[in-house]
Amino acid sequence: MELLAPAGDLERMRIAFAYGADAVYAGQPAFSLRGRENGFQTAAQIGEAISEAHSLGRKFFVASNLFPHNAKLAPFQKALSEIAATGPDALIMADPGMIQWVLREFPQLPVHLSVQAHAVNWMTCAFWRDLGVRRVILARELKLREVTEIAQRVPDLELEVFVHGSVCMAQSGRCMISNWMEHRDPNQGNCNNACRFPYELSATSRDLPEGASMRVVEDEHGTYLFNSRDLCALPILDQVVRSGVVSLKIEGRTRSSYYLAQTVRAYRIALDAIEQGAPVPPQALAAIESTDSRGWMSGFYTSDDPTPQILDRAREHAPSVDVVAQIRGWQEGRATLSVRNRIQVGEELELLTPQGTRPVVASELTNQRGEPVPLLHPGLEGCGLTLEGEPPAWSFLVRHRTPASQPSP
Repeated sequence: MELLAPAGDLERMRIAFAYGADAVYAGQPAFSLRGRENGFQTAAQIGEAISEAHSLGRKFFVASNLFPHNAKLAPFQKALSEIAATGPDALIMADPGMIQWVLREFPQLPVHLSVQAHAVNWMTCAFWRDLGVRRVILARELKLREVTEIAQRVPDLELEVFVHGSVCMAQSGRCMISNWMEHRDPNQGNCNNACRFPYELSATSRDLPEGASMRVVEDEHGTYLFNSRDLCALPILDQVVRSGVVSLKIEGRTRSSYYLAQTVRAYRIALDAIEQGAPVPPQALAAIESTDSRGWMSGFYTSDDPTPQILDRAREHAPSVDVVAQIRGWQEGRATLSVRNRIQVGEELELLTPQGTRPVVASELTNQRGEPVPLLHPGLEGCGLTLEGEPPAWSFLVRHRTPASQPSP
């Protein structure tokens, strides 16, 4: 079972691998649905990342999944040729014409069908297999029983499903709100996340059927009519594993390094336990609880969840920890920090590493000039803290929140 994680840039690729991912996916520069926020700006940078991934025995997939208009066809083809030369393990694509062109021009390069293509039945999957597509990333709107049937009817096709991350309020990203509001087309890589905005609903009697009423509830942040809860399949991960898929995908190329570390760690712990015939361990669920979310649901996989929309709250979950610093280096008992939240001398913290967690006490803080200070403020770089035992690369310091410090939803 492949654990596939997002890589928004080279650092996050390294973090994903350190915390247990088997493979990563990154956006093709300028031609993916995260084109505006892509940390990989050139084909050369993609090539360097692919070489590093392969040196670790891991895989690197490139998302080339926008739907190009006529004016973008030629530059897309040119850019795809450059990406193909870097040797990715697969291209993730959605546009039928571009897929056919890649399969003809680069027959050695595997193509995975993007979730944007919205494959929801076995006949569609068989069609793409016959065309030459190696793997289909199934639409998020499927039940597990449907996933299982597709796997049984098309056994020679690899299947991949999302298990964690943001969920689009439209079917597999086919949303036009962003385009209508700001002329930013989601399927061209320019979504402005309009579904997360606050809205006001205005209705007159002639807008409604006779006798009907409409109620909109808002919290202190506003009314979020389209705001979907986030997907978390950990509680049913054993069922997903048994469905016949080969890859479990985590969403979030624009998420923070800490979010990526904890999420990959959670699913690595869970998958290792399931492989041994054990249930998902509590520490996997605890790791997820320490990350930001809009509240959790198991998606459309089962019928256990209520409707997966939050109509009256902007968010219903607050993380159980604050990230106070990312460790950038260590020498002679001193850790070099990138400070995210205030740190005070003497407070109890927790060190998160790819190997696990352990308690530490903030002692002998120094600022970026090496001067002793009683506390450090967010945004500072190159600060120091005494830390026993060399921490592994990509470690984080976190503070557990007390009930009094837990923010209201």
